Amino acid sequence: MHKTHTISVAIPCYNQARHIHHTVNAILYQTVPPDEIVVVDDASEDASPMILQQLPVKLIRHQQNQGPAAARNTALSVSSGDIIVFVDADAYADHRLIETFLRAYQEKTDPLIAGIGGRGIECNICTVFDKWRALHARQDFGPKPRRVPFLFGLCASYKREVLLQVGGFDTFFPINAGEDADLGYRIRRAGYKLYYTPDAIVYHQHSDTERSLLRVQYNWFYWTYFAKKRSNLYPWTLFAGTLRRLFTDTFADLFLRGDVALALLDLKVFRVKMQALFRACRGRI
Repeated sequence: MHKTHTISVAIPCYNQARHIHHTVNAILYQTVPPDEIVVVDDASEDASPMILQQLPVKLIRHQQNQGPAAARNTALSVSSGDIIVFVDADAYADHRLIETFLRAYQEKTDPLIAGIGGRGIECNICTVFDKWRALHARQDFGPKPRRVPFLFGLCASYKREVLLQVGGFDTFFPINAGEDADLGYRIRRAGYKLYYTPDAIVYHQHSDTERSLLRVQYNWFYWTYFAKKRSNLYPWTLFAGTLRRLFTDTFADLFLRGDVALALLDLKVFRVKMQALFRACRGRI
């Protein structure tokens, strides 16, 4: 296909020696190759830097761990493409990912389209915790293309000029939670639009224990509360959504799937979400 944009792929990496080689290779063998691959190693303590030194990427290393928002901003500052595609270090891109994004930008002629996102397909379903994540914490917006409030960080593309205009990712968010929602809210507040296409796919390699699943859910709700509050987007809706999901998810897991373990996990996750939201209510921005 005819390329109408230059493409930089940005990958933040922290302790992903198990996956980073495959993640980079998945980008190297795209049907439409990127103009550059920028990897920001966020002070990894494993073999990630040594692996990356052997790969054809522009490697930037943080001396201290600064978090995914800072790593993405570093990638933005050194990249040259007019479209920046962000892929997580444990997400293997479908071989048509860049082609799909480019086609979507060509079809969406609205100049106010600031970014187009895709979805993550969970690949490691080994435990009840992985199964819960794949069912109830999916990183997608459904089976149809549409406008969306934000893009999921594991598979997203943005116009470089818009990212620079809104100041990039906010390092107020120290971990991988809330920063992608906050960016989306600020982009929309600046008058732009975000679009989702389910044809842009990455294959997420994450696996959970009970502890890690509950920690991720706690962090996501805690920091997303602040993302909404900072943008005046009624954070109380998170409480309403959590209550609704308690009933819908538990009903589906218990009566439709007949999975008691999933239903019990629904209750544990609900408790953790509410703890996060109540703590966020008492916090300060």
